[in-house]
Amino acid sequence: MFQIGEFSRIARVSGRLMRYYDQIGLLTPDHVDQTTGYRYYSAAQLPRLNRILALKDLGLTLDQVSRMMDDNISTDEIKGMLLMRRAEVEQTLDAETARLDQIETRLEQIETGGKLEAFDVVVKSVAALSILSVRDVLPMREGFALLREVVKTVPAEVDSRALGNFIGLMHSDTFEDERCDMELGFCINRRINRDIPLSKGRRMRLGELPAVDEMATLVHAGTPEEAYSGTAGIGRWMEANGYRMAGPNRELFLEGPHLERLEESVIEMQFPVEKVAA
Repeated sequence: MFQIGEFSRIARVSGRLMRYYDQIGLLTPDHVDQTTGYRYYSAAQLPRLNRILALKDLGLTLDQVSRMMDDNISTDEIKGMLLMRRAEVEQTLDAETARLDQIETRLEQIETGGKLEAFDVVVKSVAALSILSVRDVLPMREGFALLREVVKTVPAEVDSRALGNFIGLMHSDTFEDERCDMELGFCINRRINRDIPLSKGRRMRLGELPAVDEMATLVHAGTPEEAYSGTAGIGRWMEANGYRMAGPNRELFLEGPHLERLEESVIEMQFPVEKVAA
């Protein structure tokens, strides 16, 4: 048996919270000394306390926790609920991390003043490309998760000699964080005769990107989230030289993407362009 202070240190729960749980009948002491009034808890009560804390972490009220405890919810049910909650928190963290990266990029743009001479835009023709890709409309934060899945799945399914550079396309007419029409995949050097299944019913399929006579390009080193500076540079170049967009922009990875070191990626930002009529 442990006094309340000892039990709180073992369980890493405040004595104040232990007294409150006792007060509302959620976790009562195993024994109360009638002479001293000291509360004593047993190690056998730790599983119940852990269940209470787990359900509370899921966002349930104490009334809801109490009812679920009375219904003797199983360990597997609690585990399943916690796994779902963990996935929700991870998704939130990914979204906040992406938002932080955007803020850092905007700060960098403000500090540099977006000077045109900081960018080296090259216009070139690009031949038609065979690609193995998947296309979907989804939030940008989920796009990075899809990128990771594609990079992990395809090399395990396809002969490495058939794979070229990783490539991404943005088909949306406007950039929308919550609804991006994106395509992700690999340039391929030889024909692949089957689709590659992905999660959520998605499949990677063989396709072809058309040749582009004039492609404005700029090489960017860093994470895909930091590519705003590159696209801004191409935008300023187009405006200064009398060009406009003429198709979906592409991101061709010259190096990477390295999943654990995205900052080491080298990306060629590509925008099909055409001269604005005088």
